[in-house]
Amino acid sequence: MKRIKLVCFILFGIIFVLPLGADYIRILSPRGGWTDQRVITISGETDVSVDAVQVVYNSIPLRLPVNGGRFSRAFVTAPGLNTIYTEVVSKGKVLSDNVSFYAEVPSKAMKIVLMWDTDETDVDLHVYEPGGEECYYGNSQTKIGGSLDVDITNGYGPEVYTLASATKGTYKISAYYYSDRGNPQTQARVYVVLYEGTPNEKIIEFETMLTQTGVEVFIDAVTLE
Repeated sequence: MKRIKLVCFILFGIIFVLPLGADYIRILSPRGGWTDQRVITISGETDVSVDAVQVVYNSIPLRLPVNGGRFSRAFVTAPGLNTIYTEVVSKGKVLSDNVSFYAEVPSKAMKIVLMWDTDETDVDLHVYEPGGEECYYGNSQTKIGGSLDVDITNGYGPEVYTLASATKGTYKISAYYYSDRGNPQTQARVYVVLYEGTPNEKIIEFETMLTQTGVEVFIDAVTLE
């Protein structure tokens, strides 16, 4: 009979047993339950040698960099049930983990998420609201309740803008390639979530290519009626 060596570890009072030397990926936080925090930290670990892992948060794909086997990023919770799935490929096999939790947070009329596909780069999300006010890292809170809740400066994103209450009008979305750190180009994706956590929830996706540092690129516009 073949003997398999096992390794045990304890997390939040739960004992996990894994075959020693087996590849894995784990979500360390959150680990279920509920929260009243608007912004949470998604963190995890893997022993697979990769630069980044794929995470899907409430149907929005995120690419998170891995450093020393660990990955971590802030994200804005949605009211009600939240789901997180993460995966990595090792030796042709997909390894994954998932978790769900409930968030008791206010609903949002709109959430805008900016992601891009290069590490160690800085892309800034800019949202021009109907009254003309610009929400970005230099003006993260606006008069109508717009907020830049997450600002990432070292690759992949996300940058997250939220609007608590719907103000009618057109919202113009752009991305500013602040620093390429030697990368000639990066592909940016924007996910707009309307009326999150309600029966009218809708996700719209846009994408564009950024090719020059110091240039702001208009992506698209969304109208709230």
